[in-house]
Amino acid sequence: MRQSVTMLGFKIEEDPHDSEVTGFAGLLPYMNLWDRLGMPKAVDDLVHICGDQGYLDRQLVSSVFLLNLAGGDCVSDIDRLESDAGLCRMFGRAQYSGMSRVAVKAAQKRFRSGRSRTFPGATQISAFLETCHDEAEEKKRVVGKAFIPAPNEHLSSLVKLNAYLIDQAQRLSPTEVATLDCDATLVESQAKSALFCYKGFSGFQPFNIFWAEQEMVLHSQFRDGNVPAGFDILRPIKEAVSMLPDSVQTVMVRQDTAGYRNDDLAWFERANEHPRFGRILFTISSDITPEFRQAVARVGADEWTKEYRVRGGKQVATGREYAEVIYMSNAQAVLTGVEEAFRFIAIREKMSDQLSLLDMEGSKAPFPVMVMGNVQYKLHAIVTNRRIEPAAELIEWHYQRCGKSEEAHSIMKSDFAGGQLPSGKFGANAAWWALMILSMNVHAIMKRIVLGDKWAKKRMKAVRFDLIATPARIVHHARQAFIRMNRQLQKWFFDIQAALAGLQPITV
Repeated sequence: MRQSVTMLGFKIEEDPHDSEVTGFAGLLPYMNLWDRLGMPKAVDDLVHICGDQGYLDRQLVSSVFLLNLAGGDCVSDIDRLESDAGLCRMFGRAQYSGMSRVAVKAAQKRFRSGRSRTFPGATQISAFLETCHDEAEEKKRVVGKAFIPAPNEHLSSLVKLNAYLIDQAQRLSPTEVATLDCDATLVESQAKSALFCYKGFSGFQPFNIFWAEQEMVLHSQFRDGNVPAGFDILRPIKEAVSMLPDSVQTVMVRQDTAGYRNDDLAWFERANEHPRFGRILFTISSDITPEFRQAVARVGADEWTKEYRVRGGKQVATGREYAEVIYMSNAQAVLTGVEEAFRFIAIREKMSDQLSLLDMEGSKAPFPVMVMGNVQYKLHAIVTNRRIEPAAELIEWHYQRCGKSEEAHSIMKSDFAGGQLPSGKFGANAAWWALMILSMNVHAIMKRIVLGDKWAKKRMKAVRFDLIATPARIVHHARQAFIRMNRQLQKWFFDIQAALAGLQPITV
């Protein structure tokens, strides 16, 4: 034994006993939820990457899932989980859930030289991710042009796995409405394959579609950093709409100016394109074109209405004003299948004295500027096919997108492992991103449906501190395994277990 070291009056030495102590006892409820949702069998049915040797697909996927929850940022962080003897014991008992005794024996024989680890190593995880990379697609790239590689069958299987999880969330907490917030986010990366984005650094730019009612990412398309935000975004939106569970009846979309594309607006409006839902209602931030400025200039001074928000039960002025604008571009006038003109709402905000020193035409401003009545305003606009609701209601609904999507992007990159991509290969990074989305969505179900309202708004940092990083000891007695913790935590875990037991399990 190494010589002990004294620190603050304590002697630090190696534990001579093989104690199965864990610092991640709070992962056990997530393992239970994972099993309750039928995820192990879903992985078995949908993902076929690992072949006939070594770890099962369910073991690889669940390992990366737990790594995300525990706070790991890269594949090598799996060694931190492997060093936790108690967690290894919990994972070891859960990894074959639902499998027959014959299937378990067959799975154990996959390790022909013997199994030395509970969790797969970083090398095995990297190899798993790299099977999602398609060199044939990479050869289609043209220098200087935006390109989105088509996913191979392995990467597509991870997307299908998330679609399965979405179905389970809808089964447990059904809603007839799907409000889809569509936005891209930038992920900085120093990988050689990373391309420069519009902000001047190299990285990737996934396009994400967030289902507001379920607080889950419905779909995400991984993209290079140089792909413009509005490039071919209708394709992933169509894919997301096709993933919606059968019980959804109404679809609504919110987007920034990247979504202001006339063909896309027409697709939303044409009910025959998606007969299952009829017209897809939308609010999209509009481009401020010279023609639109002319239409805004024709709005009378008395047609502008002050905008208010309810805060603390009182109406408070936001400092903005809005007005309906009669406008139709030439391109919109010739759209087929659009029987009624889209509705435009302009929002203006008086600029401060300091900002008013900018060029009067706004050429030096980082946002659209327009002079009306010798006053300089920031100008914003929304286009919509919702023709009945009051403008104030639509503006407030549209702005709800900003906070939610930006928060979701922060969670992906800071709270989960989306901020540090593991590979120089595009497909491997796309797979890592897809597994991060999967982990984030399971966590959303845990917060909303199992932990309840008190936890619904908490960030992952708080959940890790209060729940996941719970210390406990694994004890074996009379052929049973027990998790021992202090009395207060024990009562809380009983409550969580009761909530999990109340979930209707998936039927196979």
